[in-house]
Amino acid sequence: MSELGNQNRGARAAVVGSAAGLIPAISLAFYLFLPQEPYLTERRAFYVAFTLLLLSPYALGLIASTVRKPGVRGGLLLGVGLLSLVGSFSTFSSIAFIFLPATFVIWFAAVRSLTVASRPLATVAPATVAGLLIAAIVGFGFFSLLWMQGQDQEVRCWVLTRGPDGYSRWESRPNVGGQGTISVGPITGGERSTCIRGIINNSEAAMSIGAVAIAILGMLMVSRWSGHLGQPSYGESRQL
Repeated sequence: MSELGNQNRGARAAVVGSAAGLIPAISLAFYLFLPQEPYLTERRAFYVAFTLLLLSPYALGLIASTVRKPGVRGGLLLGVGLLSLVGSFSTFSSIAFIFLPATFVIWFAAVRSLTVASRPLATVAPATVAGLLIAAIVGFGFFSLLWMQGQDQEVRCWVLTRGPDGYSRWESRPNVGGQGTISVGPITGGERSTCIRGIINNSEAAMSIGAVAIAILGMLMVSRWSGHLGQPSYGESRQL
């Protein structure tokens, strides 16, 4: 089965898999930005960075689907599929399963592409390494956003109060629980309270967004230069 006659094998499946991941990722992003939590403003940088991280595997999958060489496309999609798997379990554990179909379809697209790849050592191997490096860059974005702070994270509390106009609103209150304790103390003039640990600062969000930008730029570069992978040298072309 020649590569030339099956150049687009797996490309359509890559688009389908990427779309299957983009739809729930965008839906989850809309949910995150709903004004239902008092700390929306304080966590806005986190929500923006987390949304981009969620979307990144499937945006990368769409870029990889445009690569003309099946071997290069398949190698890149292997890394994208791994990133989709890791990213799905970095979300809320109860809904991680909604991203699994996209992961499996992307891997299916990778396998279909690889079955018609020619010169695997010259195309598949470097493309797979490139795909894994790009996935690792986004993985660093997840790490810097979700795990870099450790346990010593800032704690903020809010109390739901009712104003003279009859409308309820959240007011920021300090955490008075002391070291290792989260507490807003006695609620005065409020209906209920909530506290949260782990307000992401702007520098951590910027690192995550930067990682996504570098990964997408890297995928664009690889897809642009993929035509040079696996090309025979001048001497080899004369023998052919």
